[in-house]
Amino acid sequence: MEKYIFPVVATFFASLFYGLSLAAPKRSLIAASFLGFLGFFVYSILYEYTGSEYSAAFFGTLAACIPAEFFARTIKTPATVIVFISIIPLVPGLMLYQAMLFFAQNQLLEGASMLIRTLIYACCMAIAVTISTMTGKYLFNPLFKKLNRKTKES
Repeated sequence: MEKYIFPVVATFFASLFYGLSLAAPKRSLIAASFLGFLGFFVYSILYEYTGSEYSAAFFGTLAACIPAEFFARTIKTPATVIVFISIIPLVPGLMLYQAMLFFAQNQLLEGASMLIRTLIYACCMAIAVTISTMTGKYLFNPLFKKLNRKTKES
Protein backbone atom coordinates (compact mmCIF):
# COMPACT_ATOMS: atom_id res chain seq x y z
CA MET A 1 0.00 0.00 0.00
CA GLU A 2 2.95 2.33 0.62
CA LYS A 3 3.89 2.34 -3.04
CA TYR A 4 0.59 4.08 -3.84
CA ILE A 5 1.01 6.97 -1.43
CA PHE A 6 3.40 9.21 -3.37
CA PRO A 7 1.93 8.70 -6.88
CA VAL A 8 -1.64 9.16 -5.69
CA VAL A 9 -0.83 12.28 -3.67
CA ALA A 10 1.16 13.61 -6.61
CA THR A 11 -1.87 13.15 -8.88
CA PHE A 12 -3.94 15.26 -6.50
CA PHE A 13 -1.48 18.12 -6.84
CA ALA A 14 -1.00 17.56 -10.58
CA SER A 15 -4.76 17.88 -11.07
CA LEU A 16 -4.89 20.90 -8.79
CA PHE A 17 -2.12 22.76 -10.61
CA TYR A 18 -3.52 21.79 -14.00
CA GLY A 19 -6.86 23.25 -12.95
CA LEU A 20 -5.12 26.40 -11.77
CA SER A 21 -3.31 26.71 -15.10
CA LEU A 22 -6.67 26.48 -16.86
CA ALA A 23 -8.08 29.21 -14.60
CA ALA A 24 -10.87 26.88 -13.51
CA PRO A 25 -13.35 28.25 -10.98
CA LYS A 26 -11.84 28.05 -7.50
CA ARG A 27 -14.89 26.28 -6.11
CA SER A 28 -14.30 23.34 -8.48
CA LEU A 29 -10.56 22.86 -7.93
CA ILE A 30 -10.65 20.77 -4.75
CA ALA A 31 -13.42 18.49 -6.02
CA ALA A 32 -11.71 18.00 -9.39
CA SER A 33 -8.33 17.36 -7.77
CA PHE A 34 -9.84 14.86 -5.37
CA LEU A 35 -11.51 13.07 -8.26
CA GLY A 36 -8.21 13.00 -10.16
CA PHE A 37 -6.72 11.38 -7.08
CA LEU A 38 -9.62 8.92 -6.85
CA GLY A 39 -9.52 7.97 -10.53
CA PHE A 40 -5.78 7.34 -10.47
CA PHE A 41 -6.08 5.33 -7.26
CA VAL A 42 -8.77 3.09 -8.81
CA TYR A 43 -6.66 2.78 -11.96
CA SER A 44 -3.56 1.78 -9.95
CA ILE A 45 -5.35 -0.82 -7.86
CA LEU A 46 -7.17 -2.38 -10.82
CA TYR A 47 -4.08 -2.40 -13.02
CA GLU A 48 -2.09 -4.19 -10.36
CA TYR A 49 -4.72 -6.82 -9.65
CA THR A 50 -6.09 -7.40 -13.16
CA GLY A 51 -3.08 -6.57 -15.31
CA SER A 52 -5.38 -4.97 -17.88
CA GLU A 53 -4.62 -1.33 -18.58
CA TYR A 54 -7.82 -1.02 -20.57
CA SER A 55 -10.24 -2.10 -17.85
CA ALA A 56 -8.21 -0.11 -15.31
CA ALA A 57 -8.46 3.00 -17.52
CA PHE A 58 -12.20 2.47 -18.02
CA PHE A 59 -13.04 2.03 -14.35
CA GLY A 60 -10.57 4.68 -13.21
CA THR A 61 -12.15 7.18 -15.56
CA LEU A 62 -15.62 6.09 -14.49
CA ALA A 63 -14.64 6.49 -10.82
CA ALA A 64 -13.53 10.05 -11.54
CA CYS A 65 -16.35 11.10 -13.87
CA ILE A 66 -19.54 9.87 -12.22
CA PRO A 67 -18.85 11.77 -8.99
CA ALA A 68 -17.76 14.73 -11.15
CA GLU A 69 -21.27 14.91 -12.58
CA PHE A 70 -22.67 14.90 -9.04
CA PHE A 71 -20.23 17.53 -7.75
CA ALA A 72 -20.89 19.73 -10.77
CA ARG A 73 -24.55 19.89 -9.94
CA THR A 74 -23.84 20.40 -6.24
CA ILE A 75 -21.46 23.33 -6.70
CA LYS A 76 -23.29 24.64 -9.78
CA THR A 77 -20.46 24.55 -12.30
CA PRO A 78 -20.27 22.91 -15.74
CA ALA A 79 -19.46 19.21 -15.46
CA THR A 80 -16.86 19.44 -18.21
CA VAL A 81 -14.71 21.68 -16.00
CA ILE A 82 -14.50 19.04 -13.28
CA VAL A 83 -14.32 16.06 -15.65
CA PHE A 84 -11.53 17.58 -17.72
CA ILE A 85 -9.35 18.27 -14.69
CA SER A 86 -10.10 14.96 -12.99
CA ILE A 87 -9.14 12.71 -15.91
CA ILE A 88 -5.81 14.42 -16.65
CA PRO A 89 -3.80 11.92 -14.56
CA LEU A 90 -5.20 9.08 -16.68
CA VAL A 91 -4.54 10.55 -20.12
CA PRO A 92 -2.17 8.28 -22.10
CA GLY A 93 0.42 10.94 -22.94
CA LEU A 94 3.44 8.71 -22.36
CA MET A 95 1.98 5.96 -24.54
CA LEU A 96 1.41 8.42 -27.38
CA TYR A 97 4.91 9.83 -26.96
CA GLN A 98 6.40 6.34 -27.14
CA ALA A 99 4.39 5.57 -30.27
CA MET A 100 5.65 8.71 -31.99
CA LEU A 101 9.20 7.95 -30.83
CA PHE A 102 9.02 4.51 -32.43
CA PHE A 103 7.88 6.11 -35.68
CA ALA A 104 10.66 8.69 -35.51
CA GLN A 105 13.20 5.89 -35.02
CA ASN A 106 11.74 4.08 -38.04
CA GLN A 107 10.45 1.20 -35.92
CA LEU A 108 7.12 1.13 -37.70
CA LEU A 109 5.75 -2.15 -36.31
CA GLU A 110 6.39 -1.16 -32.69
CA GLY A 111 5.03 2.32 -33.37
CA ALA A 112 1.84 0.98 -34.91
CA SER A 113 1.40 -1.44 -32.02
CA MET A 114 1.86 1.31 -29.43
CA LEU A 115 -0.44 3.66 -31.34
CA ILE A 116 -3.19 1.03 -31.41
CA ARG A 117 -2.73 0.41 -27.66
CA THR A 118 -3.00 4.16 -27.08
CA LEU A 119 -6.16 4.47 -29.18
CA ILE A 120 -7.84 1.56 -27.40
CA TYR A 121 -6.90 3.06 -24.04
CA ALA A 122 -8.27 6.46 -25.08
CA CYS A 123 -11.47 4.82 -26.36
CA CYS A 124 -11.95 3.11 -23.00
CA MET A 125 -11.67 6.50 -21.36
CA ALA A 126 -14.06 8.08 -23.87
CA ILE A 127 -16.67 5.38 -23.28
CA ALA A 128 -16.40 5.91 -19.51
CA VAL A 129 -16.82 9.68 -19.92
CA THR A 130 -19.87 9.10 -22.13
CA ILE A 131 -21.43 6.71 -19.62
CA SER A 132 -20.87 9.17 -16.79
CA THR A 133 -22.34 12.04 -18.81
CA MET A 134 -25.43 9.97 -19.58
CA THR A 135 -25.67 8.99 -15.92
CA GLY A 136 -25.52 12.65 -14.96
CA LYS A 137 -28.09 13.64 -17.54
CA TYR A 138 -30.65 10.90 -16.94
CA LEU A 139 -30.11 10.16 -13.25
CA PHE A 140 -28.71 13.22 -11.50
CA ASN A 141 -30.66 15.93 -13.39
CA PRO A 142 -34.12 14.55 -12.46
CA LEU A 143 -32.92 13.90 -8.91
CA PHE A 144 -31.63 17.44 -8.44
CA LYS A 145 -34.74 18.94 -10.05
CA LYS A 146 -36.92 16.99 -7.63
CA LEU A 147 -34.77 18.10 -4.68
CA ASN A 148 -34.89 21.74 -5.83
CA ARG A 149 -38.68 21.63 -6.08
CA LYS A 150 -38.96 20.21 -2.55
CA THR A 151 -36.68 22.90 -1.12
CA LYS A 152 -38.62 25.64 -2.88
CA GLU A 153 -41.92 24.31 -1.52
CA SER A 154 -40.60 24.21 2.04
